[in-house]
Amino acid sequence: MQILKLTAIILFITLATGCASFEKSSSVATNLQQDKIINRALNQRVQDAITQVEQHYLQAKDESFSYYAPRTWQSVEQDLVSTRKLVNRFDPNNQGFFGGPSEASVLASIAEVSVQLIQAQKIKHQVTTILAQPLADIEYLTPKVGKEWQRDLSNINHNIIQFINNIEKNRAVSRQQIDRDKIQKKVHDLEINLVNAEYYSPLEKQFHQLNKQLIPQSYNEVFLGLQQLNNVITTAPRDTTALTDTANWIKKDIQSAKHIAADVNWINNLDKNQREEIVLHYRATLEGLGLKFLNQDLSNLSYKAQVTTFERELSAQLAEFETTESDVTITDDAETKIKNTLIETSTEEEIAETTHSIVNN
Repeated sequence: MQILKLTAIILFITLATGCASFEKSSSVATNLQQDKIINRALNQRVQDAITQVEQHYLQAKDESFSYYAPRTWQSVEQDLVSTRKLVNRFDPNNQGFFGGPSEASVLASIAEVSVQLIQAQKIKHQVTTILAQPLADIEYLTPKVGKEWQRDLSNINHNIIQFINNIEKNRAVSRQQIDRDKIQKKVHDLEINLVNAEYYSPLEKQFHQLNKQLIPQSYNEVFLGLQQLNNVITTAPRDTTALTDTANWIKKDIQSAKHIAADVNWINNLDKNQREEIVLHYRATLEGLGLKFLNQDLSNLSYKAQVTTFERELSAQLAEFETTESDVTITDDAETKIKNTLIETSTEEEIAETTHSIVNN
């Protein structure tokens, strides 16, 4: 009987102990499962944070932040590398003083990189706003800059880099505006130099080859043209139409001045008999044209009067052609032929003045 009692007690104790052990094992398993869930959540939170920052970094990398905010961007890159290493070492089960980095320290490091990225964006916006005009001008001018002006362009780019560095150092806004204006002036001067080199300088070189004493009127005509071109360059350096038209007009005046100089030299070197022959030749030419195209005898007029008659008659006939377009007594070919004949000798005014001088002598 006592043996049966003892057996029953032992069986009860065994069952009780087994139940308790089972309950304890179940509790531990539950806790482990919860820890895994928590750890996964921690890992996911850290990974989401670093992924977002790295995506922002990659986007910014294609937006020239390294140019517009170099110091800040360098800090971003360095901090991002350190943070990525920190994330790779992060283990939710091994945090603390003697373990790996804590979640708080990892997230704080990620947040610091994010702050640096935002700061870089602010600096870029500030730079592109205050330097909007100089930067646009530099972009326009850079392809036009040859070896002669590379030094000036490099100097301007250096000034821009220094300007950006000063912004990153939080330099006073008033000082930024002063520095910006200095840069803008250098850019403007460079543009004027480039346009001068292309349009003005070649013409000025030809102008200085003209003899002012020999052909003062023609010389002054070219000089006034150069002044007009200089005014266009100063006020509208990108108006290529105005620049080209003015430059072409000056080229024409220079070419005309060279021909006039050659004619004046030629006449100055003639003896008296040759001078009379030239006068007779010019008069005969105009008299022949008068008979052929105007049906008038101009032999009893002075050379200047002959030219004036041609101008008056041609103007009248051209006016009649423009209004009626019928009964035209002079054709375009005839007008061209007359003009070409006159041009072969010299300009009408120069011929008239020279002939008048010769006749008086």
